[in-house]
Order: sequence, then C-alpha cells, then structure tokens
Amino acid sequence: MSSIEVVSIVTAIVGAMLGSAGFVLSILVFRRDRPKLIVTLQWEMALVGNPEKRIGLVRVTNTGRRPAYLAIVALQLPKGFKYDHLALMDSIPGKKLEEGGAPAVYQVTYAGMEEYKQVWNKIRAMAEDSSGKKYYSKYTKRKPSWAN
Repeated sequence: MSSIEVVSIVTAIVGAMLGSAGFVLSILVFRRDRPKLIVTLQWEMALVGNPEKRIGLVRVTNTGRRPAYLAIVALQLPKGFKYDHLALMDSIPGKKLEEGGAPAVYQVTYAGMEEYKQVWNKIRAMAEDSSGKKYYSKYTKRKPSWAN
C-alpha cells in the first residue's frame, strides 16, 4: 500500500468516528434542551393578615433549557367521582415559563373540597403544556384541614 492509500484509510476511519460522535452528541443535546416542568402541591398555607383562612398552592417551575407554555393547571381526582380534574381558573389563560424564570403559582381554595375528604391523599396537581405533555406533582402526605 502506498502512503496515499494509508492516509485515505486513516482519514476515512477518523471521519467515521467523528461523524458518529457528533451524531450521538446532537441527540444528547436535543434531549437535554427540552422543557422540564416540576409541579408541587402544598396544602395548609395561611394568608398574611387572615391566618384563619387556609389555601393550597400549586407551583409550576420550568427547570429545562427551553421555554414552555402552560395550557392548564388542575387538580387530578381519583376515579369514581363526577369529574376527573378540577381546573384552576387562574391557569386557563395560560402562561409562558422561561428557563430560570419565576414559577407560576396558583391558589386552590378549600370551597367544595370537603366532597373529596375520603381520598385527600390521592389528589395531586397536574400541569399540561401546549404540546399536550402532562406533568404531575407528588401525592401529599400532610392531611389538609378540609379533609377532617
């Protein structure tokens, strides 16, 4: 083999390796750069100036690298009830969540929640983005006062 053929073979092998590495890296960057929403549900929050009034809070935070547009935030109920979700009115207009931006926070009033007191520990918050992907909070362990 001549030196030109050796250089051509080595160049082809290096090109194939670098091309494959670039392809794998682009897939990893694509997966990393997606929006990622974290949803939390907290019961028993007191209002300043009116500590007797209790509310729940749903917080939606974008920890991903791309903006996300919230379509709706709701409470997901277990099966067996008339409705499967209770939409939070403030979330209906939607909201854009930027990377590193402030979270979207929604109040949950306790009015009418007594109906679900038997299944309080099976209620969780749900946020849906504009692409239809749903994100869920963990189930709460602290029993809210409306469930007593």
